[in-house]
Amino acid sequence: MKGKHNRVGIIASTPLAQHRLELVIGDAGYEVAVNTSPERLNMTFLANETIRLWVVELTDEGPWNDLVQEISELTSAPILFGDGQLPGKNDEDYRRWRKRMHQKLHSFAPVVEAAVGAPQFNLEVLTRHLDKPRFELPDALKNAPSPCLGPIWVLCASLGGPQAVKDFLDLLPLDIPATFLYAQHIDAGCLAALVHSVGRHAAVAMSYAEHGMQLANAQVAVVPVDHEIQFSDNQAVLWQERDWSGPYGPSHDQLLKNVAEHFGSQCNAIIFTGMGSDGSLGSALVKELGGTVWAQTTDSCVQSSMPDAATDAGTVDWRGSPAEMAEKLILWLAQRHTQAA
Repeated sequence: MKGKHNRVGIIASTPLAQHRLELVIGDAGYEVAVNTSPERLNMTFLANETIRLWVVELTDEGPWNDLVQEISELTSAPILFGDGQLPGKNDEDYRRWRKRMHQKLHSFAPVVEAAVGAPQFNLEVLTRHLDKPRFELPDALKNAPSPCLGPIWVLCASLGGPQAVKDFLDLLPLDIPATFLYAQHIDAGCLAALVHSVGRHAAVAMSYAEHGMQLANAQVAVVPVDHEIQFSDNQAVLWQERDWSGPYGPSHDQLLKNVAEHFGSQCNAIIFTGMGSDGSLGSALVKELGGTVWAQTTDSCVQSSMPDAATDAGTVDWRGSPAEMAEKLILWLAQRHTQAA
């Protein structure tokens, strides 16, 4: 798992510039948390304190003078303005440019090693069964034809997450017309125990998201720690030959980005308990593409930094306890069905 935890934002005028900057910044030991054009920049990102540095590359500064001023006013992070020199890997100036960029990056925001690893959990306590009655599907959903794949909810959790997610899933009915991706910050060696302990008493089926696994309703796919995932045209999980960006796996921001870009408005998110701010940037994209974002309430969290950060970023539609979110999800699905009928 990566030990670097330095997040950089890129604002560049063209996709080619965004691509070349992302490569050289990643090579320098940084995580690219935001990579966008000036037109698509979400201004709430500029206030995100986890981004250590902004790299701005504008091919023609004339139209963007007001934006540059706004960036300078909204962010407290240093800003590295490009000089227009973005050679390709096969150009003779590439090595000199790469070295110069690395020197500038390290000067503006020296790379710092992460001091902590993934959160540690006692998963054995979750195997004890508390007899809690599940919520039932409303009649409108019981009798409705179920789509092949309903809305997708990405469950993002870190410290305290297994218990919170279990409390949420244990209350869901067997035939709920939605599918779930569960992304838990945890060591890869604990995934089998996580699936067993969190999914043991749930009516919905929980399993590890193997390469090629087909997403389905009433299913919880536990996202791998060591492999970033994408999705095929027939909605199967595709492991990538690369780790997640960021200090923990899976990266909530990267996962939300991948799911939202593939599934569009069908992608929704719940930010559960956890340290840090992972998920606040990705949930902004979920909102931008028409999805819904909920977060766990501060008082029901073991550590509320993660849901609080998403709330502060302006991306959260509603907050509740795990039990309240389970009940609201069923009502939300019934309302969607009624509106579509």
